[in-house]
Amino acid sequence: MKRIGIASRLNLEKHEKTFHSVVRYLKKEGKDIYLEGRVATLMGIKKYKEFIPGKTEVDLVLVMGGDGTILRITSQMKDINCKFFGINMGHLGFLSEIPPVQVGKTLGRIFAGHYTIDRRTMLQVDLERGKKKIKRFHALNEASITQGTLSRLITLKTKVDGKKLANYRSDGLIIATPTGSTAYNLSAGGPIVYPSVKAIIITPICPHSFNQKPIVIPDNKKVTVLVASDYEKINLTIDGQQSLIVKNEDIINVQRGASVEFIRLPKESYFQTLRQKLGWGGKVEKLY
Repeated sequence: MKRIGIASRLNLEKHEKTFHSVVRYLKKEGKDIYLEGRVATLMGIKKYKEFIPGKTEVDLVLVMGGDGTILRITSQMKDINCKFFGINMGHLGFLSEIPPVQVGKTLGRIFAGHYTIDRRTMLQVDLERGKKKIKRFHALNEASITQGTLSRLITLKTKVDGKKLANYRSDGLIIATPTGSTAYNLSAGGPIVYPSVKAIIITPICPHSFNQKPIVIPDNKKVTVLVASDYEKINLTIDGQQSLIVKNEDIINVQRGASVEFIRLPKESYFQTLRQKLGWGGKVEKLY
């Protein structure tokens, strides 16, 4: 890993020393460093090689922020040919690996090859209008379809591989990956799914019918959702990062997309992360 990109979320001024220490270490190791514009501004650097998600080719992206920052970066990258490592400067951090205080010794272990690869499948989301494909998105967590103004139920006619699943009358619908099972899907009452399970999760949001429950299907299936409500504002939202207003009779096709590779430390486990982040068997983490 020679070419290293550094991305971050906003408002990390209190961690400025951490950014400088990371850059110093990478220079010492002879790495080519590419900084996102907001990182360079934070560090007061005027001359630098810029990291632009989706345009700059790098081998590794150090994401200094929380899960939202990782989702922002991955959603902007059409072809993902690099690895990601998250340094948690946010809140829960299911995707981020370590806190800032562990950065120095951890990078040394990574560049020495002492890590494992955690592959996470994304969703490819295509929006069709009038039989024309007008937009394509890539989602690491989920695609959600929700009514964005008044508290009215919307109708979403849903098929799997062309076969009718349900006409959901609800506040919306979430189509999630196993990675996204601990995000919006979990809040809406959907199941937690182990990340390596090849699955797509379909979860209605507050359905009118009590019998309409979340369902987990194989990820080689294609989910098609027809918007059957003529309201002024119905949103298609991708990973909480991108949003687009959809119209009556729009069709949203969701299927398995590319994979993202996260660097993990050998001692970490998904179950340990669940126990820590969700407070299972211990004190619940105070968020506020």
